[in-house]
Amino acid sequence: MERELGDVGTQLLWEDEHVKTWDLVLEPGQSSDWHRHSMPYVFTVTRAGRLRTEYEDGSVSVSDLALGQVVQGHHGSVHRVTNVGDALYSNSIVEVKQK
Repeated sequence: MERELGDVGTQLLWEDEHVKTWDLVLEPGQSSDWHRHSMPYVFTVTRAGRLRTEYEDGSVSVSDLALGQVVQGHHGSVHRVTNVGDALYSNSIVEVKQK
C-alpha cells in the first residue's frame, strides 16, 4: 500500500553536512506523520511518556519511555507514533548522514 510520508519530527532544528536534528512533540492522542528514517538515528526522550508505534506491515508496539532514555531507531522502517499517555510527550531525534 502506498502511503504519503511526512517529516520524522514536528520541527527541524538543525541540519548540516553530518546530521539532522528534530524535535518530536505530541499531545495526548496525537500522532506523528507516517514517515521513513532514511538515515541511521537515535532519539533522546525529553518528556517521558507512552508511545504506540505502528509499522507499515501492520505490527504495533507500545513503549514506556523514561526521561533521558536514549533509543536507537530502526533505520529504513516506515512507521508512525502516537502518544497514548495522558501528558505531553517529546523527544529529540538525531539522524546521521552517511557519506
